[in-house]
Amino acid sequence: MSTTLNFYWDLASLDESKRVAAAAQLITALCEFQAAMPASTEVATTEEDLGRICASDVAYAIKRLIKGLASPRDGARQGFSLVLTELLARVPCISTAVILDLLWKHCTATSSMKGQEQRDMRFGRVFGIMALVQSGALSRASSTTAADIKRILVELTQIGTKKSYCREICYVTMSSMVPMLAAHDDSDSLITMFVGIALNKGVIETPDELLLALRLRRAYPKFDWHTAFPKWHDAHLLCRENMPKLAGILSESSSDNPALFSSWHPQLHTVWNEIFDVYFGQARSSERAHVADFALLWDAVVDGRLFAAGGSQFKRYWGFMLLDR
Repeated sequence: MSTTLNFYWDLASLDESKRVAAAAQLITALCEFQAAMPASTEVATTEEDLGRICASDVAYAIKRLIKGLASPRDGARQGFSLVLTELLARVPCISTAVILDLLWKHCTATSSMKGQEQRDMRFGRVFGIMALVQSGALSRASSTTAADIKRILVELTQIGTKKSYCREICYVTMSSMVPMLAAHDDSDSLITMFVGIALNKGVIETPDELLLALRLRRAYPKFDWHTAFPKWHDAHLLCRENMPKLAGILSESSSDNPALFSSWHPQLHTVWNEIFDVYFGQARSSERAHVADFALLWDAVVDGRLFAAGGSQFKRYWGFMLLDR
């Protein structure tokens, strides 16, 4: 273990080249240690299993990397999450359950903590879940169960609901999980779980929820979306009949529930990337037969809401950003 300890310090360096070099060296060393272990198809599902199935350096690394995700030091989250992501991608004998258990153990906010400490713990969990998603570990049915996916959905939804500054990244992370559901035999029940937990049983009210819904419908067009989204016309979420709902969501305004959009952010929401891809992406041409003309969407959202007479300067700012696209 002494051969890898020196790498951890540079993982938190603000110097990106130093951080990446330390990550590459650590990953290489850990993979070599794991390759020297006896061949086995067993998967570590508990902390005790880690020490038995994985090389001692690897077991130590998993725990230390997860603890580091909650560190406020310099570039710690970036460096530690990078190594954790790559390690989970290369070492398939580590289950999703054990990673979540360790995240919950080492990245838990308590009432006795100061506000910044609570935020660090919250970000630690989000970064840890992002590492699981980006590593592709959720695609491995042998090491990821429906219970694991539900646990992730519940956590990300709760964090996004409680903390508006985390909401978009939580839903972007859930959207990245969507293609991985196809690797599981019970993919339909997993889609239903997404709709029930993250989309409030099909009641889509925010850009975050719209992003996830668009990704789900694109990935699984044969699913019963009419039942899943009963208040939406089922031709396509971007069809003409859904324009009134889309105008409110994409302009982030609601007369029924103003609290949904109580905070302003300077950047355009990620959902616009998905929308532009539907209308202008070469791989999405088959979808365009079912969506409203782009001019209709622009009139409803940009001209009708963002540039509306008496509108706020903040909404106009979003409008100009869209013009710049």
